[in-house]
Amino acid sequence: MVAAVRRNVAGLVVVFVGAAVAQLATTGTYLRYVKPGMRWMLLAAGAILIVLAVVDVLADTRKKDDADHAVRGDDGHGHHGLPRAAWLLLIPVFALLVVDPPALGADAAQRQSPVSSKPAAPKGNSWLADSAQGDTPVPLAVRDYAVWAVWEKESMKGRNFQLTGFVTPGKNGTWYVSRIGLTCCVADGTAFMVEARGQVAPPKNQWVTVTGEWAEPTKRADGDIAALTITGVRTVTPPANQYE
Repeated sequence: MVAAVRRNVAGLVVVFVGAAVAQLATTGTYLRYVKPGMRWMLLAAGAILIVLAVVDVLADTRKKDDADHAVRGDDGHGHHGLPRAAWLLLIPVFALLVVDPPALGADAAQRQSPVSSKPAAPKGNSWLADSAQGDTPVPLAVRDYAVWAVWEKESMKGRNFQLTGFVTPGKNGTWYVSRIGLTCCVADGTAFMVEARGQVAPPKNQWVTVTGEWAEPTKRADGDIAALTITGVRTVTPPANQYE
């Protein structure tokens, strides 16, 4: 009976893990951990865990193990069940279900360099040639602007852009419009930062949409930092997917 109890509890833990994974995928919370394209894989993984655990528990409860009871001297009432400490295994599972962790923000960005690395295969921005010069800002992802403003300067000069990201404070009053870019998940998250000039910094981690004109990158010994001369700042609600 003890073995059956242990197996049933193990199955219950797996059910909770599967439910936690499925909840992350259905509520959109998964976007704080992985890229949007992984939603269906998470849903499938959660469903498979739940089904396998339920099937295993149902199959185990149908087994008759009288011979084993006789050898062990078990009276079938499960007096020697799981230690109470074993139930602590459910704490991290419940935490996944009830805790709503924030996405990576300014603290993560501050631990990385704002210098724009040269891309191995630059994403072309030739479409800018068809975009009229003038005051109308061109919406860009922060990660694209952070690269192009440094490595495609000639096509960026004289143009106005619109960026949306969170505020990352720098040194001596400097601040950055930032986004975290993912290749797969938050474990490989890379901060892309654009130095904001001409405006007082909003609060740390505040999401903003800024407009402004391309500015000459800030030069440092370890590389250049993309910059934007800000002409307008407005606070916005964080997007559902806070990564790029």
